[in-house]
Amino acid sequence: MGTHIDRGRSGFLRIGRLAVSVGRWLGQKTVQGYRKIDPDVFRHLIHLPLLVFSLFPRRHNQIKPIEADGRRPLVFVPGLGGMRGNFFLIMAYLGFFGHRRSYSVDFKGNTSWEAMAKTLASFVHEVKRVTGERRVDIVAHSMGGLVVRLAIQDHNLGPSLSTLITLGTPHKGTYSARLANTSITRDLRPDSALIQRLNRHPLPRNIKVLSLWSRSELFVIPPEFAICGGSKAVEMTSFTHYSYLIHPRCWETVRQILNS
Repeated sequence: MGTHIDRGRSGFLRIGRLAVSVGRWLGQKTVQGYRKIDPDVFRHLIHLPLLVFSLFPRRHNQIKPIEADGRRPLVFVPGLGGMRGNFFLIMAYLGFFGHRRSYSVDFKGNTSWEAMAKTLASFVHEVKRVTGERRVDIVAHSMGGLVVRLAIQDHNLGPSLSTLITLGTPHKGTYSARLANTSITRDLRPDSALIQRLNRHPLPRNIKVLSLWSRSELFVIPPEFAICGGSKAVEMTSFTHYSYLIHPRCWETVRQILNS
């Protein structure tokens, strides 16, 4: 009887030791894999879940009259797959410092550049009508900056715009767009007709343009393609493509630009 018990105990111990060895091996491989991840890739991965706050604001365009705050109305434009809620944190931050007349456009699933540019132009004109102001300032993330430029070219948005701040916008296209094959992403490639057309025409001189860009970008490749011709470049290296939306350093940079 004792022999059977000893054998059983010995078998369990061997299984236990094997499990420990396997666990240790898996743990080592996990650590090694983690260490092999490029830091910029890792930062992009951990920032993505932080955008959960974007899901809460309503997905429709609301333009309500807000008491004048001594500043131009501020319009936020999201990027590819973005929504109004992307700007929830920066709007709250700027509101704390007095920029209360902030509005964010939502493209509601528009699937063409023309539709997005037209929606933006109509949105800005409605903001002007409601607020009684002649011009607005715009903050655009990622692809949203290209939508603004298209609206300037095709829908005469220029006279309505005072300052344009772009956050990680692929002004000269991006080679990462070759990883996807939709009509929108194909137009983000550096050799696309859209990118070539936008860059043949300089932005109106009456618009102050600033391009925030980062060498740590994974979506705008090469990262310098996020600098619009004729704009003032503001380097935000260490920023991921999502840092512009969630990092206080970006919020403060935007505030200082708007107040300058």
